Amino acid sequence: MKRYFKNKLRDTLGFFYYNAYLKYCENVGNRVLIYHAFGSNLKHDTYGFSIDLHKFEEQIKFYKDNYKIININDYKNNNIDTLSITIDDGYKDNIAAIDILNKYDIPFSLYVTTNTLNTAEYLSSDDVKSLSCLSNCEIGSHCYDHIRLDTLSNEKILYQLSESKRILENIISCRVIGISYPYGSYNEYVLNALETIGYDYAACSIKGKNTKETSNYLLRRSEVVQSDSLSTITNKINGYYDFY
Repeated sequence: MKRYFKNKLRDTLGFFYYNAYLKYCENVGNRVLIYHAFGSNLKHDTYGFSIDLHKFEEQIKFYKDNYKIININDYKNNNIDTLSITIDDGYKDNIAAIDILNKYDIPFSLYVTTNTLNTAEYLSSDDVKSLSCLSNCEIGSHCYDHIRLDTLSNEKILYQLSESKRILENIISCRVIGISYPYGSYNEYVLNALETIGYDYAACSIKGKNTKETSNYLLRRSEVVQSDSLSTITNKINGYYDFY
C-alpha cells in the first residue's frame, strides 16, 4: 500500500513536471533504458528488476515501432530523439532476452561484471565471447566486482576499472570502450581515471536525455522494472520522472 501511494504521488508530480515545463523545452536527445535480468527468480531482486520475457518482447516491439534505436555511444550523432537499450550485470538469462533483441534487429550494450563470470546464474566467458560476435551487441564493463566505486580507495578504484577491462578484452579480443557504474556510483577520481585507462564513455543512473552537451562519462539512463507498464515506460522516455 505504501508503494502504491508513493507511485501515485510520483506519477502526479511527473505529470505536472512534464506538462507544465518539460514538453515546452527544446531538448532533443537520446534516452537510454537500463535492464538487468529476464524471467529469473533472483533472491536479491527485492524490487523487481527481473522482467518477464513475454513482457520484454512486447516492450521491444513497442520501441521498434515508435523510436529510432541506436547504440548508446552514438548519442551525439542525431538531430532527433533516439532510444538506446542497455543491460547491466551479465546474468545468464540475458541470452534469452538477446534472442529477442536479435529477432527485431535491435542494437544494445551489455555491461558485464567480470568477477561473476562462470558462476551460477551468470554468463560464462564463452557466452560473452559468442555474444561479442553479434553485429548488434557491444560488450562493456560493469567493473570487476559489483560494488559502489565511491566507497573505495583510489587504488581499488583503478583495479575495478582496469582489471574488468583487461579480462573482457582478453575474452572478446577487441577493445572495450564503455563501462556502466555499479549502483550508478562514481566520484571525481573515477571520472578523471576513465580516459587514462582507455574508456571512451561511461553510463550512470542519473535520469535524463543525453545531448551534445552531456559528458561522455556521465551518460544518463532510466531503469525499467517488472511493474512498469508500456504507459509508465513511455512516461519515463518522455521525461516525466526526470525531476528526481
